[in-house]
Formats: sequence, C-alpha cells, structure tokens
Amino acid sequence: MSTSGTYSWTSNRDFVVTEAFRKIGRLGDYEVLTGTTDPRLTVGINALNPLVKALHADGMPLWKIVTESISMNKWVGLAAGVGVTIGPGMTITQLDKPLKIIQGLRRDISVTPTVDVPMNIYTYEDYERLSYKNTNGAPIHIFYQPLRTTGTIYLWPLPDAFYWGVNGQLIIRYHQPFQDFNNSTDEPDFPVEWHEAIIYLLAMRLAPTYGVPIQEREMLGKEAMAAKELALSFGTEEGSLFLHPAHWWY
Repeated sequence: MSTSGTYSWTSNRDFVVTEAFRKIGRLGDYEVLTGTTDPRLTVGINALNPLVKALHADGMPLWKIVTESISMNKWVGLAAGVGVTIGPGMTITQLDKPLKIIQGLRRDISVTPTVDVPMNIYTYEDYERLSYKNTNGAPIHIFYQPLRTTGTIYLWPLPDAFYWGVNGQLIIRYHQPFQDFNNSTDEPDFPVEWHEAIIYLLAMRLAPTYGVPIQEREMLGKEAMAAKELALSFGTEEGSLFLHPAHWWY
C-alpha cells in the first residue's frame, strides 16, 4: 500500500467550530454548521476569537516571532523621553502591534557587509532611571511599552542626525499576535499541529454554555490541556545550554 504523498491538510473556522460542538455532543454525526442561520455557529465564533487572543498569554512559540527593520531616522530630533509609536496608522505602520520585543539590534548600513550590534532590552524602570534622556549618539538600549492597540519604542541614546539618523537601522524580533477568524474559510493562524488543540479548547469553552455535565467537562478539560501542552512543546527553539561559574575579581 502507498501513502498519499501530500502534506496539505488544513482546517478552517467553520470546521473548528463544527468539530468543537461535536466534542460536546451538541451536533449530530451528519450535521455540519454552515451559513449564517445556525445560532450555534455564531456562538462558536464569538467564543473562538477570544480564545485565540487568550493564547497570547501562554507566550509566543518560535513560529510567531518575526523580524522588522526600521530606520533610526524616525527617532532623530525627538524630545527627551519621547518614543516612536508602532501599530495600525502609527509612525511605524503595520497591521499588528508587537506584543513583546525580545531582541533589538543596531545595524550600520554604511558598510558592506552591514554590522549588527546587540542592544539591551530595558524595562520601564531601567528606562526611567536614565537621568539624561536627550543624549544623542549610537543607541545601545531599547524599551518597548505595549499599549491597548499600539505600542511605543524608546531608544537611548537618541540617534544623532548626522550618522545614525542616516546609516542606522533598528532590527527588532518580536512576538506577533495571532490573526482573527473573520470568514468561514479563514484557516487558523497556527501550524496544523495546533488545530486539534484549538478544537478541544473551544469545546471546553462551549461546554458550560450548553449544559455539559461537570464530570464530562472535567474529562474534556484534561483532554484539551493535554492537546495544548503537546502543541506547545513542539514550538520551542532547539539549542544548546552552557552553564559556567561567574568570574569575580577584587
């Protein structure tokens, strides 16, 4: 016997909602939720999008970390303690607002090949402790403040207009939000190994609304958590870990 030779299976919004209702026994074997007339489809969609957003709190897996290159000229001439906004319609315009910035690099594009220097990721307290925020020069620290729909990126020192404002780029690696489900054919913004977990998690969310007995809900919850942990375990970065004692000189 031969295998299919394909790797293209996926699901979509209505498939996820349909299978979630099937998990809680509120959909017949031959029923399929389609169109806009079945109220169960509406209920499922209303639960699905909040579920996807709640998954941000688990920390973002490797496949949702993206890289963005931004000209440092955007920070030239800013007043002390002022940052550059990022998000829909902001100074740095993009569809998504970074959830967290996990790495910052200062890139010098005046040389070939370009030179990247790691920057320090500062907390709000670290940034506020900087006594003179109007310093100009080569940026070495970055602080990101996420807001409700946008975010603000602060650099210190601020890039000077003569060199870094012309030759400098800020390279950020950040956690990108999961996309919404808007249409019936929208596929999950997750790799296929996550689709089963999303179905089970949605079923767990729907179970109280549709009167699933508590014992069945407990079993469903265990199955959902197992599927979620399995999916999470596959999204971590592979690498070596080296431990060594600190060196202190007096």
